[in-house]
Amino acid sequence: MNFSIQTINGQVKHDFSFTLLEALAYHQWLGYGSHTFSLTDHIPKVGIPVGSVEFVSETLKSRMYPVPKPKNVPVELRHFAGRTILDGNENSHKRPGGASWFVKSNDVIKYPTRFVDSHDLLDVGRYQFSSIVDFETEWRAFVWRGQLVGLQNYAGDFCLFPEVSRIRKMIKAYVDAPCAYTLDVGIVNGETCLVEVHDFFSCGLYGFADLQLLPLMLGGWYKEYIKSRGVQSC
Repeated sequence: MNFSIQTINGQVKHDFSFTLLEALAYHQWLGYGSHTFSLTDHIPKVGIPVGSVEFVSETLKSRMYPVPKPKNVPVELRHFAGRTILDGNENSHKRPGGASWFVKSNDVIKYPTRFVDSHDLLDVGRYQFSSIVDFETEWRAFVWRGQLVGLQNYAGDFCLFPEVSRIRKMIKAYVDAPCAYTLDVGIVNGETCLVEVHDFFSCGLYGFADLQLLPLMLGGWYKEYIKSRGVQSC
């Protein structure tokens, strides 16, 4: 696989890019020799893009592919959320005396999140509304081809460990999953609950460093995504 890794003013800036470079060196040391890479400040014409959401999105657009939408909390996993999840538009929260919600875009990845009440205004678009809960700790689970391959703490009390068997139940229930993705989970009142799902690009690793799998996960997700748009190779 050929990777095009984003730099900013000639410098590698993202944790997943640093770790990918280490992983590629490891694969070369093992004698695999099948991976190449280039570093670029610019949108690449070829190669699997590895960088910020904006970098990957602009690369896809330059190649005439649609930009992935946020996965947030997929329908088949909502019984693991530990809170009410509703999909709607910019007006769905406008109910007199209605509850407050935590809102995320269903259209744009990394669109600013916020808390809203019934009187707040949102831009026109599609949103996911969540009832408000307090996560005591949050962890990122890394999934490759239906298997849990890593689990890293990224917020809250790292001494509170999530229930791995419940994470595996989430993975099993996510039948429409991509080949590589992350599950963010948190603990609410002692229960392991789903925070959200991410496609495996531009994801913070928080210490996940499986040098054997990382190139396969990054490259596998991208190739699967392109193939799903009717193209056989990148």
